[in-house]
Amino acid sequence: MKTKYRGFEIDVSREKCLGGWSTLYYSVYTPTGYELVCGFEDSDEKVGNMVKQMKEVVDDYIKNPQNYEEE
Repeated sequence: MKTKYRGFEIDVSREKCLGGWSTLYYSVYTPTGYELVCGFEDSDEKVGNMVKQMKEVVDDYIKNPQNYEEE
């Protein structure tokens, strides 16, 4: 599921990995194209719940961008 939230692009999908089991993939891109977060997990988490979590990440990034800067 791809969605826009506050100008950020959120992409969350559940697909089979090469091992054959279901894996949840997620990513968030800033309006400038910077990859804020990405990853995957082997869990029963629903796609909609992960989208909600990624929206919380976006909200936190907007409030505290210094926490996401690499040193």
